[in-house]
Amino acid sequence: MIKMKTNNIFKLVVSALFFIGSAVNAVELTAPQQVIEDTSNELKQVLKNDRDLLQSDPAFVYHMVDEVLIPNFDLHRISKLVIGRKWKKVSPEQQVSFQQEFKKMLVRTYATAFNELDDWHVTYLPSRPGRNEHDVVVRTQISRNGPPVAVDYRMIFKESAWKVYDVKIEGMSLVTNYRSSFNRLMRTSGMDGLIAHLSETNQQKETGLKEGGQNKEAEFQKVAHTTN
Repeated sequence: MIKMKTNNIFKLVVSALFFIGSAVNAVELTAPQQVIEDTSNELKQVLKNDRDLLQSDPAFVYHMVDEVLIPNFDLHRISKLVIGRKWKKVSPEQQVSFQQEFKKMLVRTYATAFNELDDWHVTYLPSRPGRNEHDVVVRTQISRNGPPVAVDYRMIFKESAWKVYDVKIEGMSLVTNYRSSFNRLMRTSGMDGLIAHLSETNQQKETGLKEGGQNKEAEFQKVAHTTN
């Protein structure tokens, strides 16, 4: 089983996207920063309007993350980076299968972190240029109940939009973290083994999600029958 130190990373990233809007009202945003700002505002609206639904219906949380958050990530580029140099040796079919399962895993992880948001204060720092004019590092600081935490978003301009392809928190790269974990499994089980592992894990989580939803519905029906 792959054990990755990503839960806290995702909680911070999701919190950053959500609370970033409260710290930039008087600042003129660049185009990449505006992507994060728009996403944060949309997530904020969901939290405001659908808090009860978010807490009672895991499927709604998954759908919300898939619709609002994931489109702002360059999943193809992230997939290539987390596999690393081995990506060129992977068949097109394996690339598609991996990206599908990897996306499901990201949606699950973000959905799990989303309901654990609390109060943060986020400040933009001057962005840094990337490798070329279509690449930039959006730098932020997140303050909670202690020293501020540095969160950097690596973004690329692709298909007329700025998209995130890596996130660093206090220097810890999401891409590097996944690459290390995935490569360990690939060394023993190959690319097919990695895909199978992700698929099995996703299916187990989806089964648990459905069973959880059925249990909530049964509890609701029981309460409704009792009150009637």
